[in-house]
Amino acid sequence: MNRSEFLETLQHGLRSLPVEEREGIINDLDEHIAVSLENGVSEAEAIALLGQPADIIAQYVHGDIAEPKREQAPVIQKSVVAPTEAPPEKPTSKQVSPFKIILIAVMCFIILMLLLDALD
Repeated sequence: MNRSEFLETLQHGLRSLPVEEREGIINDLDEHIAVSLENGVSEAEAIALLGQPADIIAQYVHGDIAEPKREQAPVIQKSVVAPTEAPPEKPTSKQVSPFKIILIAVMCFIILMLLLDALD
């Protein structure tokens, strides 16, 4: 059984549940499969680790607790970090835009005018 068949079976079996709850369950199980695939587990193994669709459906629809057939050891994969290039050097001098220069000049002018007006 592949991923899409597995999820379709669950979708059909969980149809008695409210749509939001059903979609949440399907999305959660799909995410578990995706994480397993990212960690190097085959699609068939990832689905098998989740259990039989009938057991999952019974658990959510009837409240039955399905006994796991085997325990899943955590799948841990060390990520290999490839050496990266050194980040590009930042320019040592900061450039000030002409707009900022004009803005500062206008502010200085206004302050100067206010000071001169206060002295009168």
